[in-house]
Amino acid sequence: MANALWNNIVKDFRIEFRNRFGVSVAVSFAVITTLAISLSAGAVPVGPAIHAVIFWLILYFSAMNGLAHVFIREEEEGTALFLRLHASPGAVYGAKLAFNIAVLYMLAAVITPLYIFFMNVAVASPWLLVIIVAAGSLAVASSCTLLAAIAAKASGRGALFTVISFPVVLPVLWVGMKLSASAISTPGFAAAGGVVFLLAFSGALAAVSYILFEYVWIEE
Repeated sequence: MANALWNNIVKDFRIEFRNRFGVSVAVSFAVITTLAISLSAGAVPVGPAIHAVIFWLILYFSAMNGLAHVFIREEEEGTALFLRLHASPGAVYGAKLAFNIAVLYMLAAVITPLYIFFMNVAVASPWLLVIIVAAGSLAVASSCTLLAAIAAKASGRGALFTVISFPVVLPVLWVGMKLSASAISTPGFAAAGGVVFLLAFSGALAAVSYILFEYVWIEE
């Protein structure tokens, strides 16, 4: 199981770094959207709550351009059947989850400094904001990996993935926005308790998705 998981992780990252399509589109969307919003806002003062809402919406819609790609690529290139025959569903799910977590962290690492710089955001608790973004990104990846596998089997893959993922990710976005607004406006770690919710949410969704993934992935 460990060898199969590692081999699938290496395969996914090797193929992605060879093509760089899904990640490039997601990063490009994140950069362009952040710059467009900063230019549109200009010098208009924005409160911490509005900053948090805009930031998490940018992160969410940027992620929607990259998270489903890891499954869509398997279906389009005809390698999904090979994976079903030669790798266990648990190894496939673990590899795809690891890849999506890496994509989310990459997007967060690009969006966060760009947004803070161009929107001139004064963050009262920068380390707490980093922890919140990391925990929220983990929760988004854990929530969307199984849904990406479902969307990859449908015809309108990109649009369907965004639609079906939003209700599941909504609690993460809501908590992430509230915690981020607190981290921007209040010094200290007063909002650290909400991070526990994001981590628990990630664990619960990952466990449920691991159990259900076999029924989604294996075609009877």
